[in-house]
Amino acid sequence: MHDFQRLIFQSASHWSAASGLVLLLVGLLYLLQGFRFARFLLAVSCAGGGFLLGGLLAGLTGLTPIIALIGAGGLGALALARQRVGLGMASTFTFGALAQYLAVQLGMRHDMVVVAAAVGAAAGLSLVWICHRPLPAVLTIVQGSVLLIVGFVGLTSALAPSLGLTFVDWAAHIPLMVPTLMVMLSVLGYSVQANAQQGDMEAGGAPGWDNPGTA
Repeated sequence: MHDFQRLIFQSASHWSAASGLVLLLVGLLYLLQGFRFARFLLAVSCAGGGFLLGGLLAGLTGLTPIIALIGAGGLGALALARQRVGLGMASTFTFGALAQYLAVQLGMRHDMVVVAAAVGAAAGLSLVWICHRPLPAVLTIVQGSVLLIVGFVGLTSALAPSLGLTFVDWAAHIPLMVPTLMVMLSVLGYSVQANAQQGDMEAGGAPGWDNPGTA
């Protein structure tokens, strides 16, 4: 099973400073204000999941790689048109990928990694019924923490290479360093989003015009 953390960090370490900064700012948007734009942000997540699934299908069947773009466009459009469906797809992709990532970081066997990904995906889908209302915020917080860390690697690798290289090296040798950082960022993001949503409720406003949790 591929170590996606290593592959992503290796790619980010060659980005320009502008690319790293943009991703860092997008990560902040997801992490701190994601509930306000959840419908659009989760559609982007679904498009990314569709692109990966399309690329996997193309690799397994020998179809043209354009199928990845079709998958991205199709799932992204479906998520925008059907909010609850988009929420379910985004939750499935997010928790499936998160479970796979943690299994790899813990050094599990290939077959157990696959099982962990399947269990995570099933759990993510079930959350649509178990905790529908807070789920959009939870998803944008988790995704934002990932984007922030990758953006940080890209930005520091361009502006302060020694810092970026040190972070990547520590992440490679301390399996739970990045997951721990994700948890810390997620706690921060949840605190900010929960307070912002509470403020909207007290002011009489809606949590967000496009929040699928309110649909």
